[in-house]
Amino acid sequence: MSDIQSPVRWGIVGLGWVTTDFIAPAMVKNPGSRLVACLGSTLDKGRAFADRFGVERVHADLDALMHDPSVDAVYIALPNALHHAAVLAAAHGKKHVLCEKPFAMSVAQAREMVAACRDAGVILRIAHQLRLDAAIGRGRDLVRSGRLGRLVALSLARASGLGSRTSWRLDFAQSGVIFDVGVHLLDLIQWVSGQRFVEVAALSHPDRRDRQPDDTVSVLGRLDADCHAVARATREVASAENNLIIEGSEATLITSALRFATEHVVCIRDRDGSTEERFPASPVYEQEVLAFEGELRGERSLLPDGEESLQLVAVTQAVLQAIDERRSVAVPAVA
Repeated sequence: MSDIQSPVRWGIVGLGWVTTDFIAPAMVKNPGSRLVACLGSTLDKGRAFADRFGVERVHADLDALMHDPSVDAVYIALPNALHHAAVLAAAHGKKHVLCEKPFAMSVAQAREMVAACRDAGVILRIAHQLRLDAAIGRGRDLVRSGRLGRLVALSLARASGLGSRTSWRLDFAQSGVIFDVGVHLLDLIQWVSGQRFVEVAALSHPDRRDRQPDDTVSVLGRLDADCHAVARATREVASAENNLIIEGSEATLITSALRFATEHVVCIRDRDGSTEERFPASPVYEQEVLAFEGELRGERSLLPDGEESLQLVAVTQAVLQAIDERRSVAVPAVA
């Protein structure tokens, strides 16, 4: 818990579409947030963002923003490979951190980021906002309650059309749908099931072995209580199921599409028939901002911390290795 009072004074590092379309509007809407500083790839971009959202200061470099005394917390939404340096800079500047996924590009980087924030006494959370979706949360609750019985299999799919992409998203070393969407699915599988991946196999298109960023990735995994898990992430499909299926020994849960819909339906089927529960689509980005600000008041949220995210980094690295080597790969326990 910190001694920060409301409103939380935010600095934003990285002004891409997630920031401009979701996070900044959520902060502007929330009376507990105040946007005070930003840093973009150019000063002109920063000034345009500041004009649009009423930001007080535009910084020219990372160090200046991280040592701005008017900033309490930072939201980091930089290209993937830059998360490491930005989180370390935030820790050095004593800023609380909400970092976009993927948390880090390696377990070694992730450990360093966790240690830096811990030593600085600042809060570190990772932006896995899909944990805040009500339908997904209902699935987790049913698993934890035992309503579905022993978990047998779990699958998640998430798709979007392949639109225009910024240059860094075309960089094989730091991009691909596995980092863009796949990490969300891998995180949700472990979070919903309460189990961790112990083994994965995977395929990609285009083939990552040709050093092209993947646009479709399919992962088959085994969890530590022998539940099978399937995750498929793609940005080559305009419309798809985008759903969650949890198969248990006593009942099966199937959701409707969890993307591009105003209502999410959770269907539970067992030997006696089926029931449906309906949830309005959750405003997960608004909830993410509120959840993080609650963390600063000592209210633990569903957002993962750095320690928990270490394991997800290990899973992601194992998936990449499985694609490269065309074999199943054991996932070490690192958290």
